Amino acid sequence: MINVTFDRPQPTVYHGGDIVSGRINMTIPGNADKIHDIHLIVTGDVGYTTTRTTRMQNGQTERITDHHNIRIFEQKVTIGQGMSSGHNEAGGRINNRASFEPGQYVHPFSVRLPDSLPPTVHPTDYPFVRYELQLFIEKKWYNQDGQCRYPLRVYPRVNLLQKINSQCAVKFDTKRNDIKIRGIIQRAGLIPGEQTNLSLEIYNPNHVTIKRIDVCLIQRYEIEQCRRRLELIRFAVPELVNKNDTHIEASCPITVPIGISPTYNFKNKNGSTSVHVNLHYDIKLEVKVKGIFSDFDLQVPIIIGTDSAENPKFGNATKVPSLLADLNAIDMLELEARDDATLE
Repeated sequence: MINVTFDRPQPTVYHGGDIVSGRINMTIPGNADKIHDIHLIVTGDVGYTTTRTTRMQNGQTERITDHHNIRIFEQKVTIGQGMSSGHNEAGGRINNRASFEPGQYVHPFSVRLPDSLPPTVHPTDYPFVRYELQLFIEKKWYNQDGQCRYPLRVYPRVNLLQKINSQCAVKFDTKRNDIKIRGIIQRAGLIPGEQTNLSLEIYNPNHVTIKRIDVCLIQRYEIEQCRRRLELIRFAVPELVNKNDTHIEASCPITVPIGISPTYNFKNKNGSTSVHVNLHYDIKLEVKVKGIFSDFDLQVPIIIGTDSAENPKFGNATKVPSLLADLNAIDMLELEARDDATLE
């Protein structure tokens, strides 16, 4: 029996430059297959799909989906002589091939992550950015090797103080169907768990009935040619339900969910292989108006970071108990990601 115990409660968020550390615990019974080596590998992979059309022998065409997997990070550690055993003073290695003898073993490990890595995105299916800690158990040649996988959530560090205009308010306006909307988002740059304020001023000279205005926080990501969007939050502005006044003012708070990844643009080229991951956010206003084909929407880009002037060490948020539930909620939301043919 073998398992990994991490020094930080799981699930958690590791940031670029962090150290993934813990212990490998292994119990080998007397009747177990000989284990020669144990390899610990921390990996980062980007996966995406492309489609192509081929012509079959009968003249018909067929669309084929190709799956691409690009490894962007790998660090391997071979576990062996350093393992401490409760039963074997010699470290549990015998013969020239160095097998583990029956007993209990403990081995600490630590792997430092590179500073520049794209954030974990949709790790369960294509397209994805996925990080894992893997254990490979090497046995005798005639026995099947074993493997254990532990998912890791990795985000790059994004300091909002280094982003131009991230501390400024965002002003926007639009005019559709005789309705003019002006708005202000209190600040362009936010970190998870932070709250900002949305203020709206509406000019409606023709007394058109505004049934409601929905506010959505949208995550958009592009992995090579694959584009997806994910709706993180949605709510209606309470003061704007069935209104037809000529002049309306309203405001509402927007809270950024804890656990979401930061805005990031990653490009990597290794020989003939290149990969591009772009992740960004916008606040989308969906205006529902009485009448056929009268609804319209507008999108306002914002920046999500991990550090700000008010909260310089977002990494401490990984110790907040509610983060476990928030990360699980993000995992469930990612299952609902949809194609985004109009990524902006």
